[in-house]
Amino acid sequence: MIRKIFLYKSTVLLIIFAAIFSLVSCTPQLKPSTDAAKNDEQNEPPKELEELRKSIEEVEKTLMFMYEEKKKAQQGIISSGSEVSKNEHQQGGEQSRQQGNQQQSQGEIKIEMKPEELAEFSKQQQLAKDQEELAKKQKETLEKFEDLKKKVIELHEKWNSYEPKAIKALAQAKSIEEFEKNLDNLTNTIQTRDEYKTLLDVNSLLKTLPDFYELYTTKVPPDLDRLKYSIKKVKLFAEKDDYNSMKPAMEYLINIWSSAKPKLKKDVTEQMTKFEFALNDLKNAVENKNKIVIDAKSEVLTKIIDEMVEKLKS
Repeated sequence: MIRKIFLYKSTVLLIIFAAIFSLVSCTPQLKPSTDAAKNDEQNEPPKELEELRKSIEEVEKTLMFMYEEKKKAQQGIISSGSEVSKNEHQQGGEQSRQQGNQQQSQGEIKIEMKPEELAEFSKQQQLAKDQEELAKKQKETLEKFEDLKKKVIELHEKWNSYEPKAIKALAQAKSIEEFEKNLDNLTNTIQTRDEYKTLLDVNSLLKTLPDFYELYTTKVPPDLDRLKYSIKKVKLFAEKDDYNSMKPAMEYLINIWSSAKPKLKKDVTEQMTKFEFALNDLKNAVENKNKIVIDAKSEVLTKIIDEMVEKLKS
């Protein structure tokens, strides 16, 4: 790490010296007004950064899908168990009635399976079906995680492609170190095949990414990405009823919104007003520990940000 910091500082110093030499040696010239627009175009985020962002978002999207599917499967097993118990009771009563009717009309016919045996048989059938489905899901999950591991390796490659450009653009050493730390954490966590923890680590990458976008000319303030990151974090903490961790995440969200507002144009005034009200609703939901409302308001806030981004880009 010390060697990397030394390399970073050395590279920055070389860039500064080159810039000073260029200023001293070159004769000042008047530039046409079109140069300003050209400079803006040249200072756009490089393709390496855009590709890195796209890959992170793809990993996050896949993980979120897997996490939601896992929740549905768990809820399905619980519902299935309740349904089996209900059916046991119903089948037991129905079988008793059938047995009484059969004994009255056909005394010589014997029932081969008792009501409780029939109920148990149905239960075992359902359990076998659930286990088969679960095994299938587990296999699919394992395959998806193996694919995700490859994508995380690609993230390392894409980061190393962009890193020299980040240093050249005078990115802060703190931002570089934090991004690399979060990327290492993601690489380790994905080995555990824990969708929730891996989602938290992917989201942490999205927290640092705006630091690099601030080095360039963009139509959309990077603070909007920071808002998205913090909203996702609040929502993820709500999934586990982790209200202690949610409090600082909520404070960060409010602070970033205060920082973002002056940077936004009048074109999105309507969205800003909606965001302000929805943010206050989210704050109240966190204070009241209302998980359902937290989930709903998180979705609303994310959609409003998407509206802002669309307007600012147009």
